[in-house]
Formats: sequence, structure tokens, C-alpha cells
Amino acid sequence: MRISLPYSRKKRYLSGMDWVIAALDLMNRRRTGGSNASQVVLELHGDFDEEKFKQAVTGLVDLFPVVGGRLARCWNLAPYWAMPPAGVRVEVPVESQTVTAATLHEALSQSINTPFAGPESHLAFKIFRLSPLHHFLVLRFDHCLLDAQGAEMLLDLLHCRIIGQAGSERMERISLIEPAHLSDWMRKFEAGRQLIRLLRPLVNQKIRTLPRPVPLKGRGFRFRVIEFNEQETEAITANAEREAGFMMLMPYLLASALESLDPVFKKRGEGAGDYLVTVSVDLRSPDMAQANLFFNHLSFLLFTIPTAIAGDRRQTVDLVKLQMYEQIKNGFPGALAESSMLMRILSRSLLGRLMLKPLNGEFASFSFSCVGKGGYRSAKFMNADVVNLFHMPLVPLPPGLGLVFNQYGTRMNATLTYLDGLLDQKNVEDVDAHVRGRL
Repeated sequence: MRISLPYSRKKRYLSGMDWVIAALDLMNRRRTGGSNASQVVLELHGDFDEEKFKQAVTGLVDLFPVVGGRLARCWNLAPYWAMPPAGVRVEVPVESQTVTAATLHEALSQSINTPFAGPESHLAFKIFRLSPLHHFLVLRFDHCLLDAQGAEMLLDLLHCRIIGQAGSERMERISLIEPAHLSDWMRKFEAGRQLIRLLRPLVNQKIRTLPRPVPLKGRGFRFRVIEFNEQETEAITANAEREAGFMMLMPYLLASALESLDPVFKKRGEGAGDYLVTVSVDLRSPDMAQANLFFNHLSFLLFTIPTAIAGDRRQTVDLVKLQMYEQIKNGFPGALAESSMLMRILSRSLLGRLMLKPLNGEFASFSFSCVGKGGYRSAKFMNADVVNLFHMPLVPLPPGLGLVFNQYGTRMNATLTYLDGLLDQKNVEDVDAHVRGRL
């Protein structure tokens, strides 16, 4: 079909995956009261000028009013990001708080569980002071505006502007306009048919899940951040190359994550079934990464792992690699992203229900992400040394459970996210110990 519908060349239209993320956000709000948000945390050692930082945030926001936009639908029914009216200044809160080592984790958890002020609020900064030379800088962000890589890139841009290294050329590359993609219908429909063929084996499949706490409304999310030092990270990388092969870190980490979670599912899981794990994939090309700072540039891979082999890392690694090769060969991530453009006609509420229908109200056993070496590469932030960087994402319910790995410099981190009540403290300690001991 060569029909191309008209659209405004001045708007930032949302992609199909943007709309999927928006549907997940609404789903989470209705079920738990929380949003589909995340935060990235920088641990800093050294001087940190809070006033200078606040001024830099204000200056960056003035350049990118997109941070104060909201979801809207155009006359052609394509969803878009409505920018704030001209002359309206967008405020991004920057708060600071003194904490101790004993209260830091709870403060970080409380930060990500704090809702944004309103539909036009999508970013918030928090500075936690442990001492005059030890700080944790937190960027809490709405996934409708940024994905994990984009959040790191935004922090990197902010740092470079503060130290005077973000030139006008870099700023101009950042895209704030996106076409409506109301053309190439045959390609979109073919991607949809391809997606249906690839997903057909999953329809009505029973998957292992954890029993949900009651009631759901008002429950926050809890976290366990597992940090690895330089020597441990080197060992993990070497083990991954030996057991999974060169450049096969993700399959190795996913197999290890499943091996660590499997005992919990066997103790507390509901019913029979295999594991289904969603894994996010970044779709940015290297030459366009800087332009695609805002919004979501991702897709997903889906892995089905039989319960019988979930405790055997070597078998799981081989199966994950095989399924990954097949999905990439069959173009699954691209077909999902392309066909999701057709779903934008649906309301977020209806899209959310349709996404859960194939698996009888479930979405996955747990979600997994391997951010790898993300968009923040500097060894400093302002004048302070960056000791570590890690992510603390909320996970939409279902499944309300996720594990994300990232690497900053020579250090790796794993963050376990779970809806309060989905795991007990013993479960969390067991997963922590297993991850540390088996990687």
C-alpha cells in the first residue's frame, strides 16, 4: 500500500515501541499505583557544587523543553509528544538530602518509588550526601521520555555542558522531531504477519510465575543492588567467554540469572510451565546514537527455557544462544518494532490488555536487561570522580520482577527489582548469594 497520510512536520510523533512503553506505564499505574519509571545512580567521590549543578540542569531544560511534554493524540490518530506552550518554563526538581551508609539504600528506594508531580513531569534529580566528599547523584526518569541508554546519555551531556565540552554541533544532532510513520503500510502489515508467526508457539503457553501479594494497589518496589569489583568483573567476563563464547556476555548472564532465580520459583512458583523471559534490545545505530537521546529506541527478544534445564547453566547458555540466533536471523526485534506502529491506533488501555491476552494475563516470568557499557563514559562528573554507576528500574506488573546488569568502566553491577511482597528477605538473600557465588 502506497497510501501516506498527512501529518505535521513540526511534531514529535511516538513510535510503536514508545506507545508500548506508555501502555505498560498505564498498566502499572492501575495495578500498583506506581509508574513505569527508572533511575540511574552515580556514586561520586570529590567536590560537588550543588548550586552549579542546579544551574546546569535549568540551562539544559531550557534547551530541551521536550522534558516537560505530555502524551497526546493528533487529528490523524497518531500519538505524539505535545511540547509545553511557548514561554512556559519547565521545572525539573533538584533536591538534596544527607544520609548515612545505613539509610542510603532505603533513600534510593524511596526516590524511585516517588511518583512524578504530574503528566508534564518526567525527570527529577536527587543528591544524597554521605560526607562532604561522598555523594550519590540520582536521575529519576519516566520511561515514556527516556530509556536506560538515553538516561546515561543525558547525564553525559549534562556533564559535558558543565565542563564546556558539549559544542553546538553535538546539541544540534539531538532530534526532537519524528515523523508520524503513516506510510509503508505493506511493510508494517508484513512485519505484523511475521510477528504472529513467530509468536504463535507461545499462545496459551503456561509459564512459571510467582504468586502476587494482595492487595496490589499501593505497593512499592524493592531492590537489591549487587556490586562487583574490578577483579570480580574480570572473572565474570572471562567465565562468560569460556562458557558462552566471544561477545556472548548476555546469554551467559541470562543463564546465570535464571539459575539464581530458579530455586525461588520452585519454592514459591505457581503451577507448572516453562520460563519465559523478556530481554530488551537497544536498536540505536552507532552513527545515530547521539541524535536518538530522547524516547525509546528498543525492542525485545523472548526466551523460553524449560524448567527441567533452568538449573543447568551450560544447557541454558546453549539454548539462549540458539534462540537468540534464530530470533535475530528471523528479524524478530525489527518485526516487533515495525508492527507495533500499527498498534498506535489503539488506546493505551486496550493495547495493555491485548499484550497480556496471548499468555492468559501474563507477560513473562521475569524481565532481564543487559545494559552493558552504556552512554555515560566519563571518569568524572563535574569535578568529582565517578566510582560507580548502576540502574534501579521499576518493572511493570506483570511480571513485577526483573534483573538488570550494567557495566561502568571496569565494574559490573546487577540490580534485582521486585514488587514488595513478591519475594521475602530470605529469597533476596539467596538470589544475592547465588549471583555472587556462581558468576
